[in-house]
Amino acid sequence: MDEVLELLDKIVKKLQNRLEEAKSVASKKATTYAQVLQSSTTTQEQKNQIALSRNIELEQIDRITTQLSLLYSLQIFAFKVKVLEVSVGNISKQITHTETIQKNSEMEDVKKNIDALKILVEAQHEAMKQVHEDQKTLNYIH
Repeated sequence: MDEVLELLDKIVKKLQNRLEEAKSVASKKATTYAQVLQSSTTTQEQKNQIALSRNIELEQIDRITTQLSLLYSLQIFAFKVKVLEVSVGNISKQITHTETIQKNSEMEDVKKNIDALKILVEAQHEAMKQVHEDQKTLNYIH
């Protein structure tokens, strides 16, 4: 689980950098776009190209923002699973040390549920990696 949290953190940082770069580029181009659009020599075709370029940039920013939002949610979920895992481990140790209460099937069920959550988080992480790889192979679409 720690490995998943570390990988998620790296991916989030990378996407945050991409988002900042995309915002910076869009901001710089916005001034140029405004100047070209106000020029009396600008043709309708050029105006359409500028509008299309601006929309593509905004969609890229929106897509990255959406990915970041999903990754933040996944990070929170993974962290909560980790906290649950540690909590159950601590409870289990306390029960074992006191020997007043035997481990019961409920504790084992909780552990199984945590294991299932870990599998889901890891599967989600693998799916996100696959989406990232697919995006790399489809760069011509951008």
